[in-house]
Amino acid sequence: MTTPREKVRTELILDIAAGGELPIPQVDYYVKQQHPSASVLDVQNETLATIRSLAEDGLIVLGAASGGEGRWETWDEPLAKSIQKISDAYVTHYDDPPAWVFFAWMKLTDEGKRAARAPQRQD
Repeated sequence: MTTPREKVRTELILDIAAGGELPIPQVDYYVKQQHPSASVLDVQNETLATIRSLAEDGLIVLGAASGGEGRWETWDEPLAKSIQKISDAYVTHYDDPPAWVFFAWMKLTDEGKRAARAPQRQD
């Protein structure tokens, strides 16, 4: 049986594969779909844990769109520092979405692209 986190991870991998990059609000959205009665704190914790799990498994890299053209720039730093930056923006400013919705983005690695092409199990 597929866990709620696995369902969220699968949706995210497929969404990123379709669009190239994806901002972190999409993680928050899917977590809320899987845990509709969860508190804000629980949603935030699960969102950060999901992002961390995808990065630890080598499926995504974290970064941001920068410059006038919105060029992708991977964050070249330890994962713990990236997660802390995301937490500082996302959790601290949760009630002020413009402060965090486009702060951090996820992009698939080659391993993530392979996972997106693999047949997806539906439970």
